[in-house]
Amino acid sequence: MTRTIDEATLGRAIVRHCSPTLAGLKPASLFTFPGDFSDHGDSGARCHDLQQAIRVCARQIEPAGLSIHVLAWRSCGALVYVYRADELTSYLTDPRAAHPLARIGYRVDSLDACLETLGARLSSMGGSARRKATGASEPCPCAQDGCCRDFPHELGFFLGYPYADVEGFIAHGGRDYLAVGPWKVYANLEGALATFARFRRCADELRRAHQSGCGLMQLAVATPR
Repeated sequence: MTRTIDEATLGRAIVRHCSPTLAGLKPASLFTFPGDFSDHGDSGARCHDLQQAIRVCARQIEPAGLSIHVLAWRSCGALVYVYRADELTSYLTDPRAAHPLARIGYRVDSLDACLETLGARLSSMGGSARRKATGASEPCPCAQDGCCRDFPHELGFFLGYPYADVEGFIAHGGRDYLAVGPWKVYANLEGALATFARFRRCADELRRAHQSGCGLMQLAVATPR
């Protein structure tokens, strides 16, 4: 699927997928902007158009401490990451995230280096041996509801999920969870369910406000420094 690539379309996607981050409830969100953004055909024009739209949207939310970055370009879509650098840095430098990330090769002293490593891992996972060896592009094995490629298990740290739940996900390989919502729950079930409900209310409120004419600049909340 390829959709129109412009500021308005990207803005709607950001509100739909990143409302808790816009509202300051979590440090980061990630979503797939559909389309073929691989390295063949006319995908270069699509990459350019999306980057242009990102620059426009980024200027609107930057005053609130938010940034937008494409972590990986795939033939099924671009992985667009919306994050609060200060809050994310604080979250990742906590030993509960820093120690497991350092063990698998992340430079936890640099947010930019961490995002570069995460992007490389997202780009490489799920491809065939030929693609990894030659750099050749091939379609992702995707279903209608999203990309079927694997995601690195540490991704939950970069989305600000509770440390115990990310650790549980890694330890159990994504199985044996207590509940599932925006993430899989392995500890503090009651607290997680309350957070899921809070996220849903936030998404509904921001979507209605956006549909009523509020732009990203008005929806993005500046958090205390």
